[in-house]
Amino acid sequence: MTGGSGFLGKYLAAVETGSPAICTRSSEVDLLDLDAVCGFLRQGRIRKIIHAAGFVGGIGLNLEHPGRMATDNLRMGLNVLEAAARQGACRVVIVSTVCVYPERASVPTKETEMFDGFPSEVTSFYGIAKRTLLTVAEGLSREFGLEYSYVIPTNLYGPGDHFEEEKSHVIPALIRRVVEARESGQDEVVVWGDGTQTRDLLFVQDAAQGIHLALQDRALGQVFNLGSGQEVSVRQMAEMICELVGYPGRLTWDTTKPGGAPRRALDPSKAKELLGFEPRIGIREGLERTIEWYLRSR
Repeated sequence: MTGGSGFLGKYLAAVETGSPAICTRSSEVDLLDLDAVCGFLRQGRIRKIIHAAGFVGGIGLNLEHPGRMATDNLRMGLNVLEAAARQGACRVVIVSTVCVYPERASVPTKETEMFDGFPSEVTSFYGIAKRTLLTVAEGLSREFGLEYSYVIPTNLYGPGDHFEEEKSHVIPALIRRVVEARESGQDEVVVWGDGTQTRDLLFVQDAAQGIHLALQDRALGQVFNLGSGQEVSVRQMAEMICELVGYPGRLTWDTTKPGGAPRRALDPSKAKELLGFEPRIGIREGLERTIEWYLRSR
């Protein structure tokens, strides 16, 4: 399991599968080095891989490091796939991102729409890198028999998420800023965009369960969306967080800053029908758990 020390990786490692899990860290194997990845797979006699590692972050990090978003994520994925193909008898689940989808994709978005247009400009370098891995995996499957599946989790959140300013996505960023505003007595919280942007939010524990389901034989060669099936606006998220935190101030929307894609929600029906995927944690319960963890762990 690559990215085992990351936000999603820790939940992936906690899923009971009946088989031992080996979680790689960058200090143990450099995923940017193909020889290192090949050596690690040979030494560990790895038969199944969940590739969840990546250089990821919020809108700010995407704008600051478009080159690394493209090159690091592409190289890591290519090395894992090529090493798995060389190893033989090695199955790979590629954990992707909603950023692969075109900015003007229909909502909710189906898996078949991935190559119907260009991704949102703000996250396009990350999205194109992850999109390319699907094409590479299919090529390696046809030529070398690589067994793979490709999962696209929607926006994930939950305890243990990245709350640092440069790495945080919408939910942890909002929680951090609202909590700080409450504690410092600020009368407003400024949020990027106009609040109308919508997202499909999935609790990280539900996502981890769904990703493990993609190791099944019936998932081979398939692309799956993992989502809640519900669309929530950034304004709704922010207002709910203010309520749960107990913040009495106002929300101010900075429309001079980018808010990301106008709408983003996935159609999870394929994963539900073929894999039996069914999210269990709703948005309010998930936010309560996340806020409680953040307040306790600071």
